[in-house]
Amino acid sequence: MTIHLIGNIGKDAQVRKVKVGEREDSVVDIWVAENIKKRSGAEKTLWHKVTIWRGYADTMAPYLKAGRKVYVVGTAEAGSYTNKENKIVPYIQVQASELKLLDSKREESVPPETEPAEETIGSDDTPW
Repeated sequence: MTIHLIGNIGKDAQVRKVKVGEREDSVVDIWVAENIKKRSGAEKTLWHKVTIWRGYADTMAPYLKAGRKVYVVGTAEAGSYTNKENKIVPYIQVQASELKLLDSKREESVPPETEPAEETIGSDDTPW
């Protein structure tokens, strides 16, 4: 299933290397928070684990910092983790085929096609 997601990164990205056959590929996993407003007016934060592969991972990693707003397109599947209260929390695992920054940090050199305003997240139930 293809998913389109707009949310905020919860933790700075880190590149790791994995062996795929005879080659070594770069991989970046980021957690993206999506805030959803329920009919009752209450807000709920859904976490999505987004994986970025190969050269795109190396290129984007320096820009993928906590609080950055991103647009992600990719294939999705369900996953879960156990939080600090020992509760199982579901999340969506996304293999990114496209990722765009939707805000700009003036202190960093960000590609010019990424300009809208900055937004931050606020949730105590983070998956790390």
